[in-house]
Amino acid sequence: MTESPVQLVERLMAVLPARDATAFTAEFADDAVFEMPFAPPGVPGRIVGRTAIRDALQQGWAATSAVQVHAVHPQIYATDDPEVVVVETEVEVTRPGAERVRVRSAINVIRVRAGEVVLYRDYLDSSRFRHPGNDDGDSRS
Repeated sequence: MTESPVQLVERLMAVLPARDATAFTAEFADDAVFEMPFAPPGVPGRIVGRTAIRDALQQGWAATSAVQVHAVHPQIYATDDPEVVVVETEVEVTRPGAERVRVRSAINVIRVRAGEVVLYRDYLDSSRFRHPGNDDGDSRS
């Protein structure tokens, strides 16, 4: 039985808390595209290729390693386009010197073709991970 795009995305989201870029990008096509339309300064808005995506994620996750990621809580939605999956993500984190919180952190639009991620568009609110107390009422202990 062939895995559906939703099932692939469920597996993808399950590996996120470990911040293992190799495991996360294992299901990406060799020529996959990773886009961050609202990338923070100094972060590329578009990365092409599984290896480049993996390397960029490793670097980005290393730069935020002081932030503990305890769990990722995705809401995964199939769309009318059989290749496209939308994910609303909440993440449980502890920032240095702060309490553990659960924040809405991103919306992802993911295109899966022939069993591989070909496009991962990450509408990430990176300020949630960099500024303690910037939860705008969305945090939950």
